[in-house]
Amino acid sequence: MRRFARVLALLLALGCDGSPPCVDEDLDGLGTHCEAGPDCDDGNAARGEDCDAVPAPDCTVDPTATGCPCLIGSVTDCFPGPSELAGVGECRTGRTRCVAQHWGLCDGSQGPSRERCDTLDQDCDGLADEGVRSPCGGCTASCTGELWGEPFDEAGGGLVVTGLGELTLAREERSSATVWAVNSAEATVSRIDAIEARETARYATGERDAVALEPSRVSVDWNGDAWVANRAFDGVPSVVRVAGDRARCVDRDASGTIETSASPEDVRAWGSDECVLASTIIGGAREVARAIAIDGDRGLDGVSGGDAWIGLHDGQAFVEVDGLRGDVIQRVETPGFSPYSAAFDPWGRLWAISRDGWLARIDPSADPPSLEIVEVPLACWLLYGMAIDGEGRIAMTGFSCDSVTIHDPRTSRWSTIRTEPSPRGAGFDGADLWVAHTGGRVSRLSLDPLRVVATRSLALDDVAPVDSIGIGADGLGHVWAISGAGGGAGLGVATRVDVEDAIAGAQVPVGASPHTQGDLAGLQLFGAPVPRASAQRVFDGCGADVTTSWVNVHVAGDPGTHGTIAIEVRHASDVASLASAPWISLGTIPDDAAPFPLALPEGGVIEVRVTLAVSASLGAPRLTRVGVEWTCPGPE
Repeated sequence: MRRFARVLALLLALGCDGSPPCVDEDLDGLGTHCEAGPDCDDGNAARGEDCDAVPAPDCTVDPTATGCPCLIGSVTDCFPGPSELAGVGECRTGRTRCVAQHWGLCDGSQGPSRERCDTLDQDCDGLADEGVRSPCGGCTASCTGELWGEPFDEAGGGLVVTGLGELTLAREERSSATVWAVNSAEATVSRIDAIEARETARYATGERDAVALEPSRVSVDWNGDAWVANRAFDGVPSVVRVAGDRARCVDRDASGTIETSASPEDVRAWGSDECVLASTIIGGAREVARAIAIDGDRGLDGVSGGDAWIGLHDGQAFVEVDGLRGDVIQRVETPGFSPYSAAFDPWGRLWAISRDGWLARIDPSADPPSLEIVEVPLACWLLYGMAIDGEGRIAMTGFSCDSVTIHDPRTSRWSTIRTEPSPRGAGFDGADLWVAHTGGRVSRLSLDPLRVVATRSLALDDVAPVDSIGIGADGLGHVWAISGAGGGAGLGVATRVDVEDAIAGAQVPVGASPHTQGDLAGLQLFGAPVPRASAQRVFDGCGADVTTSWVNVHVAGDPGTHGTIAIEVRHASDVASLASAPWISLGTIPDDAAPFPLALPEGGVIEVRVTLAVSASLGAPRLTRVGVEWTCPGPE
């Protein structure tokens, strides 16, 4: 009987004609003795006929990729592309199941593909139709001509290309040999020499015998001066400006010497330190100053360090303070929004978070300044720190959900990643984001793609910082973390961390309970852009043997809050003659609106020149695309 069962099983395994059975482990229809043909990799349903054309998966990078090993019967989510693109544009995740100990095809998914002009985002970069639109900017096939940009692949002198392929003005590199720590419990601010890693001076931020000032936020302006906001929970909030360099101190009593602090112990009485340059009341009683940022408006003569924008948490408003005179310029109400942390982006817009999960955008160039508020898609409600990178991407820490969220306003894209517990302050050092954790640790994150590169302890020798809040880069190869305790004798501590290996290298004791947040060394200012730069390109129309009718120049871009984009054109019979042809101004954005009509003779060639300019240290323009529209004669 057993022998009969074995024979029967063998007969059933054979084909009807007695041929060997098809062996198809990955269920793709290909395999040994299969009618569809052999399988070059029977453990991978995505590799069948030509394994040279389809490379094997990197299972270290993507363990759920088709063909990677798995436990039989398992089912999981999958995505055929970089994980950070899932859920962006047309990209979506699918499901895969384990077949013959290898993951099968990712059913129901959609990975990135070549962009098509249909208002959709096939390549899943957060942009629709980029690089495939007509010169007119749409998907109309009847608009003929040539597109320049979207993306720009190179830039001339004074220009750079952003991560999204926009053309913008190059910026100077910025660094600072001074770091500031705000000592909340004693109403002082410490000046730290970033190179020698020692505190060189300490200044009062107000009359310390009066109501508790509780300073916390700090921001460094374009002159290197430190602006410190006194929260004053039970009093009236104020802001104080301290000279960033001794040469900027003022000999108010004309004594011939600068009377100022020379050590941490040498805290001068309020009003007597000649390096404390100004103090301004910025709100009403109990409005609580909790956010501060510096704009790029340095005045016509460039003497100002930029205006300070202070967020009143309980007053639900921002107050702009003149960077030179210290006068209040204006108050911008933010009804329903309580500013907690703030920063300007490179294009001149002010961004702020509230602790209850909202993100605000203020455009100071509008009259009156415009306000937009959006909800941050975090699983928790408690936001804490924020910072902005050179691309304008906004990083926010989720204090109670142990997460960091990145928002790119250009693509309306949100990304979130889990971190170690209690992320608080945030700051960028070039391309990387640094986050301080309450428990005396810091994390370094990469944004492209978003991932945690390293998390390290701030402990060094016998110093173990805790209650770590503020963090910022000095541009000299270090980031600094300010901790509320760990400096001994009830003092806080500033820890210098090497950027390359993310390891603590020096500890500097500071004052009592530093609750420091903000821009500790001025790196949030990105570096001033060059004031003006141009790029140009030749368009030959229908060709040398065909008469071109020149129609329009279409331009897309963002002038920023203090920038312009000027468009010029010149025409000649051939390329060699262009150099002697005069430039004709078509218009300047934002004063003039595209498209710009071309009143030129038919035929020949044209050259288009775009000039980007900015009148402030923030608020530069970005150019997305230039399209030249023309028509060619039809067949006779």
